[in-house]
Amino acid sequence: MNKKVTKDDSSIARRLDAIIRLLIETNKDENVLSDATAARLLKSVGLTPTEIARILGKKSATSVAPYLYGKRNNK
Repeated sequence: MNKKVTKDDSSIARRLDAIIRLLIETNKDENVLSDATAARLLKSVGLTPTEIARILGKKSATSVAPYLYGKRNNK
């Protein structure tokens, strides 16, 4: 793959992540959307936990895992 295309795709992805983050933050301020709801919504459109964590400003995918998978019953 052309290096220029990869760089452009990365720039576009970063900008789209920023736009999504702004929309989430705006709705959080209005008490419409929580991180948990946003994470589940982003997962429903096909984003990975790592991508969701990056958008929500979390350190890693394990930070958003509780929102996505809930609690497990360890018996």
